Amino acid sequence: MSGVCRGLLFFTNSLTFLTSIPILFLAILINSNAGNSKCNSYFNGPVMMIGIILLVLSVMGMIGAGCGVTFMLWLYEWVLFLCIIFLLCFTILVGIGMNKSSYKSDQEAETFQLSQFSEWLQRTFVDKDDWSHIRSCFTETRLCEEIDPGEVKGCCKPPPYCGYELKNGRWIVPESGLRSNDKDCTTWSDDPNILCYDCNTCKAGYLARLKDNWRKLRAFFTCLIVFLVVNFVIGCCAFQGSR
Repeated sequence: MSGVCRGLLFFTNSLTFLTSIPILFLAILINSNAGNSKCNSYFNGPVMMIGIILLVLSVMGMIGAGCGVTFMLWLYEWVLFLCIIFLLCFTILVGIGMNKSSYKSDQEAETFQLSQFSEWLQRTFVDKDDWSHIRSCFTETRLCEEIDPGEVKGCCKPPPYCGYELKNGRWIVPESGLRSNDKDCTTWSDDPNILCYDCNTCKAGYLARLKDNWRKLRAFFTCLIVFLVVNFVIGCCAFQGSR
């Protein structure tokens, strides 16, 4: 039974090792192309961390299972246990923060309000320091020029309630003036480096997209936790047999 467990553990960690290689390659590619880019470097850290953790875990598991090194199996089990606990806590806590928001996925972009999202989400992702990085990404990549402005909710057009008029491809103040003196209305600019990137509607649109993407990430983290738990159980079997 011990030999079967060790064989299974070696196989599953071989798959993990093969998965970690393209993740690390992607992180290195991002870093090499980033230069002074705040946009690319903003995502580089988490991608690199996930790749390194998976690589280290897989190597430990393969050495412990393939060579029958009891100490390595013991260390592998402890590190794996800590990773599972961290991922569980992370998934649960982030899920709670996301679910406190009143935003609905089928909601119209012009009705987004920053107050619909939890204080934790606002503080974590769109506070002054974090937003400056995200805003730099939008400006640097010319986001509103590259894709359909409707996809960047609240960032590429002035809010409809302001009363701007579209004329010759530009949003202008009508002769009658704006219908609202709301902060977002006065923040809007035709300058492609400004637009509505500092508007609360843009921040709300960003959080809305983040919440929509979390549903996919939650499924990924759930599958990853299940995979790691299976590895942990197989590792326990292999460790008991090697003692």
